[in-house]
Amino acid sequence: MALTIFILILVLSVVIAILSKRGAIGSSMDDVMTASGSFGAFLIFFVSVGEIYSIGTMIGTPGAIFANGATYGSWFVCYILLAYVIGYFLNPCIWRMGQLAKAISIGDVIGWRYNSKGMQVLVAFVAIGFLTPWIQNQYAGMAILFEYLNIGVSFFTAVIISSLLAFIYIAIAGIRAPAWVSVLKDFLLILSIVIVGIAAAVNMDGGVEGIFRTVAETKPEMLVVPTEPITKNVTFLMSTILFQMLGFYMLPISFQALLTSKNEHNLRRNAIFMPLYMIMFPFLIVAAYYAVATIPDLPNKDFALLAVAVQTLPDWVIGVIAGGGALTAILVMSISALCVGGLFSKNILGVIKPDMKEKSMTNWTRVATAAFLIFGMLTALYFPSLMANVITLAYGGLTQTFIAVIFGFIWKRATKWGVGAGIIAGVATLAWVNMMEVLPYGINAGFWALLTNLIVAIIVSLITKPDETAVKHYEAYKLAKPTRIN
Repeated sequence: MALTIFILILVLSVVIAILSKRGAIGSSMDDVMTASGSFGAFLIFFVSVGEIYSIGTMIGTPGAIFANGATYGSWFVCYILLAYVIGYFLNPCIWRMGQLAKAISIGDVIGWRYNSKGMQVLVAFVAIGFLTPWIQNQYAGMAILFEYLNIGVSFFTAVIISSLLAFIYIAIAGIRAPAWVSVLKDFLLILSIVIVGIAAAVNMDGGVEGIFRTVAETKPEMLVVPTEPITKNVTFLMSTILFQMLGFYMLPISFQALLTSKNEHNLRRNAIFMPLYMIMFPFLIVAAYYAVATIPDLPNKDFALLAVAVQTLPDWVIGVIAGGGALTAILVMSISALCVGGLFSKNILGVIKPDMKEKSMTNWTRVATAAFLIFGMLTALYFPSLMANVITLAYGGLTQTFIAVIFGFIWKRATKWGVGAGIIAGVATLAWVNMMEVLPYGINAGFWALLTNLIVAIIVSLITKPDETAVKHYEAYKLAKPTRIN
């Protein structure tokens, strides 16, 4: 039964992807990458959250809580909720500049603001480099999913099927397909997590109160954030929350999702309602602590949610969880691969060959998308283990565009040399701190990198001459009026 449900979910996703092609404007780069900015509030909501809540939400979050307790639970909840506040103010600005730049990627927006093809290339390389562990994490999450649930699908088969489906979505309708499939994926993701959380509470004497009472009696340290040593707990936790809050919308996939919107009003309204999606987190936390209380000897911390599901739920529900989990990974794979394809064809190859025709660029996007998925698939098959700190690593690199973006909105004097040097210095600092394997004062490595980025960007901008066209672009952005919905 579980296998049948799993297959039906994947088949349904393909049907939705095919239907999403209806209403498409064409097969231009703009249409493939951003649906020509045609998404209303409904689709914007789902395409935005579709890439935020990946398989790491289902597996990594309860696994981290199972292993580390309240520290990781606080981290996951706090940085996302605070990021929505940043998004309320930041996202309309990104959309407005994207319209002026006729952008389809983060590379286009930054390149246009600073009138620099070199910045396009730099941003594209940084984005592609740090999206690689992001997509690898999806495959690694699936390895855990199918290893534990054992529904009759091997990890090898799941990897092949998932990679093919991720490419099929993009080949059929560009970003439209994963946007519409995200509706199904999010429904299944939330349903699965809520069911597991409720099952955990129902199967525990005393319900939710009984779960936490048992943990308090047996492992009380799991319910608090340790204050000693402060540099390894509180300081790291707070600096990570703050850093990832700032970098949340610097992920190239998040940036691209914003550019699909019809107007900035939808983005502002979504920032208000998106915290409601966090309704799943109390259920994740309950399930994780149920595992702490009743299954403390799990061989792998990332089995936490799945172990609770197998212990408490019937076979057909396991099929729903397997299908929802796989679809969650596939959606993030497809959007990430599409983003990489667009960055490569438009912001790297398009700079090298400025006379490239639109059709050729679209074809190269599909080729690069397929190549990235194949690379991720091969990496997953040979190195299937989940990267312990992949979120921190990816955020550390991708957030280095934050200074370039913010200065683009608020500082006319910022130059391409300044923000470019800042990004390079930030990435170099991130690499250096990670190689040291010691965090100065316990502060997140990405935060140190961003601070270095900021200082270098300011100093170099002050000693270099602003580009006249870049200044005009800044002034054009300042004169652009926010869209209003009557």
